[in-house]
Amino acid sequence: MFQRFASAAALFVFLVGLPAATSAATIAQILGSASTYDGQHVDVRGTVERLEQKVSHKGNPYVTFSLCSGHCIRVFAFGTPSISDGQTITVHGTYEAVKHASGYTFYNEVDADDGSL
Repeated sequence: MFQRFASAAALFVFLVGLPAATSAATIAQILGSASTYDGQHVDVRGTVERLEQKVSHKGNPYVTFSLCSGHCIRVFAFGTPSISDGQTITVHGTYEAVKHASGYTFYNEVDADDGSL
């Protein structure tokens, strides 16, 4: 009996320790099934449009832009990545259908992983 419990416990620890799965998806797939992708880590490819480099009130640099491929999705990333409008890139990050931050509400946004751009 102890052996079965130990085996089950070891399997649980192994599964919990696995990294979250990443889903390669198109922008159209994400927008067409937002609730399925909400909170999920995604890899999404498109063209950078409307790139804006900003600095927060606390002095942290960040960028926002639209990532487009037929449809567009908003992307947020900390730092000052070397990207430009018209460039085709893959963004690795977490998709949120609705995000509340600092009194603002954002829709259909991918928060890019640190250093992924």
